[in-house]
Amino acid sequence: MLLSECIERRLDTTYPFFTDDAPASEVYARMRQGELASAPVLHEGKVCAMVTIPDLVTAVQSKKTAALSLRDLALPEQGGIGVHEHLFDIFPGALLFPGTIIPVTRDDGSYAGTIEKKVVLEKIAEVFHLGEESLTLELDVPSSGLKLSEVIASIEKNDATVLSSGLYHADSEGEGMIVTFRVLTHDWFRLVQNMGKYGYSIRYSTPLSDEGEDEMREKALEFIRLMDM
Repeated sequence: MLLSECIERRLDTTYPFFTDDAPASEVYARMRQGELASAPVLHEGKVCAMVTIPDLVTAVQSKKTAALSLRDLALPEQGGIGVHEHLFDIFPGALLFPGTIIPVTRDDGSYAGTIEKKVVLEKIAEVFHLGEESLTLELDVPSSGLKLSEVIASIEKNDATVLSSGLYHADSEGEGMIVTFRVLTHDWFRLVQNMGKYGYSIRYSTPLSDEGEDEMREKALEFIRLMDM
């Protein structure tokens, strides 16, 4: 999914920005007045840095440095994210921008506006179905010989739909992997019980709305485990 496809009507073209030749004292005053945590800095129409209140405090405290421009402050170089970039590709870097906004650039690199970080986070949550309607299922599996397609097939044999998945190395020593699924099922109790028969070590969580039922079924599941022993 390209960024341009997920920020429709969410791009803010009115958010304040500053050119790199703007006096630091004036920028400080405007940011304080507008209660801005951060703002894009432009050089010849392109994003070259982000400025924050802490960046400006030292400069405005001295008469000798109050007349310095943003360019003189040697702010860390930082470009924007392009509307042509894929959402997953920009996600790690998007979180590194200071404050709550991210500068966005057009295909030619020129400044287009800003989006809030939460827009990116909300879209990621939507793509991976991180809402309350799904079950989170985690399986401890050996990394050698792992065939994710076989695990997914096992889940879907139990009348469940895999909405998204991911994997990472276990923190403990060994070569195990943790495979995480977001699953849609009408009977998660049956799913967890049957997946346990494949020898997987299972962790799971259910929607908050099912807390009471979850507790009852957990007790039943524990009873089944004891019977199997």
